[in-house]
Amino acid sequence: MLSATGLTLTLALLGGAPKAAPKAELVDATTVIPDLVLDLRYATKDNFLKRQVYPDGARCLLLPDSVKRLTQAADALRPLGYRLKVYDCYRPRAVQYEMWKILPKPGYVADPRKGSNHNRGGAVDLTLVTKDGAEVEMPTPFDDFTPAAHHGYTGGTPASREHREVLRKAMEGAGFQRNRMEWWHYDLPGATKLPVLDVPFTPAG
Repeated sequence: MLSATGLTLTLALLGGAPKAAPKAELVDATTVIPDLVLDLRYATKDNFLKRQVYPDGARCLLLPDSVKRLTQAADALRPLGYRLKVYDCYRPRAVQYEMWKILPKPGYVADPRKGSNHNRGGAVDLTLVTKDGAEVEMPTPFDDFTPAAHHGYTGGTPASREHREVLRKAMEGAGFQRNRMEWWHYDLPGATKLPVLDVPFTPAG
């Protein structure tokens, strides 16, 4: 009979040894960007699901590299009179399945079998607000699944397009990549190669 050590070695040689789960290293973005405004829509019923799917007390959790780049974008926007407001950051995979049931449309909702960059802490949905926290006009509301949400949309008001461009320049200047179909969505480069994480929204205890 193989010992536990011998069994593990045999499985390893056969390529069947269990792999350790990736270590979850997510950062609460508000601890690094104090003036970041939170409007986590999935912690409310004000979203396309029409129900709350995040717990009360959900935080904007992101990978350290995402937070570093988001900090750079926030620093670039302050002299222009703007702050960042986040709609969504890290998202549990279970929520991704719920979204997929409602809108199984790649490009708008990622297939949960592959995972979303939100599930990896490598994507953020956000907008601009003034220094006082007032809303600024954008081409569409958050989670608008129409062509008006695309970066190439030329309709709407000049102010809305200008604000979209201010956000884009700040985010791309910090190294994020835009989602061409959603003006609010930005990804960490190479995020699709990162592991899907499973961490709690709220601190233990």
